[in-house]
Amino acid sequence: MGVSGSGKSTLGRALGAALRAPFLDGDDYHIPQARERMRAGHGLTDADRAPWLARLRAELDAQGRVVLACSALKCTYRDALRAPGTRFLYLDVPEPLLATRLRQRPGHYAGADLLPSQLATLETPQQGEHDILTLPVTATTTPAGLLAQALTALKVT
Repeated sequence: MGVSGSGKSTLGRALGAALRAPFLDGDDYHIPQARERMRAGHGLTDADRAPWLARLRAELDAQGRVVLACSALKCTYRDALRAPGTRFLYLDVPEPLLATRLRQRPGHYAGADLLPSQLATLETPQQGEHDILTLPVTATTTPAGLLAQALTALKVT
Protein backbone atom coordinates (compact mmCIF):
# COMPACT_ATOMS: atom_id res chain seq x y z
CA MET A 1 0.00 0.00 0.00
CA GLY A 2 1.03 3.58 -0.58
CA VAL A 3 0.57 6.53 -2.87
CA SER A 4 1.26 6.52 -6.60
CA GLY A 5 4.94 6.10 -7.35
CA SER A 6 5.80 4.40 -4.06
CA GLY A 7 6.80 1.12 -5.75
CA LYS A 8 3.77 -1.01 -4.96
CA SER A 9 3.63 -2.79 -8.31
CA THR A 10 7.37 -3.39 -8.50
CA LEU A 11 7.46 -4.82 -4.99
CA GLY A 12 4.21 -6.73 -5.50
CA ARG A 13 5.48 -8.55 -8.60
CA ALA A 14 8.72 -9.49 -6.85
CA LEU A 15 6.96 -10.50 -3.64
CA GLY A 16 4.43 -12.61 -5.55
CA ALA A 17 7.28 -14.43 -7.30
CA ALA A 18 9.20 -14.93 -4.04
CA LEU A 19 6.12 -16.26 -2.23
CA ARG A 20 4.89 -18.24 -5.26
CA ALA A 21 1.58 -16.41 -4.97
CA PRO A 22 -0.46 -14.74 -7.70
CA PHE A 23 0.12 -11.01 -8.07
CA LEU A 24 -2.81 -8.65 -8.63
CA ASP A 25 -2.29 -5.00 -9.47
CA GLY A 26 -5.09 -2.78 -8.18
CA ASP A 27 -4.47 -0.46 -11.14
CA ASP A 28 -5.87 -3.16 -13.43
CA TYR A 29 -9.24 -3.00 -11.67
CA HIS A 30 -9.97 0.70 -12.18
CA ILE A 31 -12.71 1.48 -14.68
CA PRO A 32 -11.73 3.64 -17.69
CA GLN A 33 -13.58 6.67 -16.30
CA ALA A 34 -11.56 6.51 -13.07
CA ARG A 35 -8.32 6.27 -15.01
CA GLU A 36 -9.27 9.29 -17.10
CA ARG A 37 -10.15 11.25 -13.98
CA MET A 38 -6.75 10.44 -12.49
CA ARG A 39 -4.96 11.15 -15.80
CA ALA A 40 -6.46 14.65 -15.58
CA GLY A 41 -4.87 15.03 -12.13
CA HIS A 42 -8.08 14.59 -10.12
CA GLY A 43 -8.13 12.24 -7.19
CA LEU A 44 -10.89 9.72 -6.77
CA THR A 45 -13.62 10.21 -4.19
CA ASP A 46 -14.76 7.64 -1.67
CA ALA A 47 -17.75 6.98 -3.94
CA ASP A 48 -15.41 6.43 -6.91
CA ARG A 49 -13.29 4.02 -4.92
CA ALA A 50 -16.08 1.95 -3.34
CA PRO A 51 -16.86 -0.25 -6.39
CA TRP A 52 -13.13 -0.61 -7.11
CA LEU A 53 -12.50 -1.82 -3.57
CA ALA A 54 -15.46 -4.21 -3.88
CA ARG A 55 -13.93 -5.65 -7.08
CA LEU A 56 -10.61 -6.09 -5.31
CA ARG A 57 -12.24 -7.72 -2.28
CA ALA A 58 -14.07 -10.15 -4.60
CA GLU A 59 -10.77 -11.03 -6.30
CA LEU A 60 -9.09 -11.59 -2.95
CA ASP A 61 -11.94 -13.87 -1.90
CA ALA A 62 -11.76 -15.81 -5.16
CA GLN A 63 -7.97 -16.14 -5.24
CA GLY A 64 -7.09 -17.12 -1.69
CA ARG A 65 -3.43 -16.39 -0.96
CA VAL A 66 -2.41 -13.49 -3.18
CA VAL A 67 -0.18 -10.42 -3.31
CA LEU A 68 -2.12 -7.26 -4.14
CA ALA A 69 -0.66 -3.86 -4.98
CA CYS A 70 -3.25 -1.30 -3.92
CA SER A 71 -3.04 2.27 -2.68
CA ALA A 72 -5.35 1.58 0.31
CA LEU A 73 -4.88 5.21 1.29
CA LYS A 74 -7.51 5.41 4.03
CA CYS A 75 -8.18 3.16 6.98
CA THR A 76 -11.72 2.60 5.68
CA TYR A 77 -10.30 1.41 2.35
CA ARG A 78 -8.01 -1.00 4.18
CA ASP A 79 -10.98 -2.17 6.22
CA ALA A 80 -12.76 -3.02 2.95
CA LEU A 81 -9.82 -5.25 2.00
CA ARG A 82 -9.22 -6.85 5.37
CA ALA A 83 -9.94 -10.49 6.06
CA PRO A 84 -8.36 -12.89 8.54
CA GLY A 85 -4.68 -13.24 7.72
CA THR A 86 -4.45 -10.05 5.66
CA ARG A 87 -1.16 -8.18 6.03
CA PHE A 88 -0.30 -4.80 4.59
CA LEU A 89 3.10 -3.40 3.69
CA TYR A 90 3.06 0.40 3.73
CA LEU A 91 5.71 1.89 1.47
CA ASP A 92 6.71 5.12 3.20
CA VAL A 93 8.40 7.29 0.58
CA PRO A 94 9.42 10.95 0.96
CA GLU A 95 7.34 13.34 -1.16
CA PRO A 96 10.26 14.67 -3.25
CA LEU A 97 11.22 11.12 -4.26
CA LEU A 98 7.60 10.33 -5.15
CA ALA A 99 7.41 13.43 -7.35
CA THR A 100 10.64 12.46 -9.13
CA ARG A 101 9.43 8.92 -9.73
CA LEU A 102 6.08 10.08 -11.08
CA ARG A 103 7.75 12.50 -13.50
CA GLN A 104 9.90 9.61 -14.75
CA ARG A 105 6.99 7.41 -15.80
CA PRO A 106 5.36 9.21 -18.71
CA GLY A 107 2.18 7.75 -20.08
CA HIS A 108 0.93 6.31 -16.78
CA TYR A 109 -2.48 7.67 -15.84
CA ALA A 110 -1.33 8.41 -12.28
CA GLY A 111 1.15 11.19 -12.93
CA ALA A 112 2.80 13.84 -10.81
CA ASP A 113 -0.34 16.03 -10.95
CA LEU A 114 -2.16 13.40 -8.89
CA LEU A 115 0.39 13.35 -6.05
CA PRO A 116 -1.08 16.24 -3.99
CA SER A 117 -4.51 14.60 -3.84
CA GLN A 118 -2.96 11.22 -3.01
CA LEU A 119 -0.99 12.71 -0.13
CA ALA A 120 -4.04 14.65 1.10
CA THR A 121 -6.08 11.43 1.12
CA LEU A 122 -3.39 9.26 2.70
CA GLU A 123 -4.03 8.17 6.26
CA THR A 124 -0.78 6.72 7.48
CA PRO A 125 -1.21 3.50 9.46
CA GLN A 126 -3.14 4.08 12.65
CA GLN A 127 -2.15 2.84 16.08
CA GLY A 128 -4.69 0.00 16.07
CA GLU A 129 -3.78 -1.29 12.61
CA HIS A 130 -1.52 -4.11 13.78
CA ASP A 131 -1.61 -5.83 10.39
CA ILE A 132 0.43 -3.07 8.73
CA LEU A 133 4.20 -3.21 8.45
CA THR A 134 5.92 0.03 7.42
CA LEU A 135 8.82 -0.16 4.98
CA PRO A 136 10.83 3.07 4.65
CA VAL A 137 11.93 3.77 1.08
CA THR A 138 14.74 6.16 0.18
CA ALA A 139 16.39 7.21 -3.07
CA THR A 140 18.99 4.49 -2.52
CA THR A 141 16.51 1.68 -1.87
CA THR A 142 16.71 -0.84 -4.69
CA PRO A 143 13.87 -3.17 -5.69
CA ALA A 144 15.94 -6.11 -4.41
CA GLY A 145 16.58 -4.30 -1.14
CA LEU A 146 12.91 -3.49 -0.75
CA LEU A 147 11.99 -7.12 -1.40
CA ALA A 148 14.48 -8.21 1.27
CA GLN A 149 12.93 -5.71 3.71
CA ALA A 150 9.46 -7.03 2.90
CA LEU A 151 10.41 -10.67 3.36
CA THR A 152 12.12 -9.86 6.66
CA ALA A 153 9.12 -7.85 7.88
CA LEU A 154 6.78 -10.69 6.92
CA LYS A 155 9.17 -13.15 8.58
CA VAL A 156 9.57 -15.15 5.39
CA THR A 157 12.89 -16.86 4.76
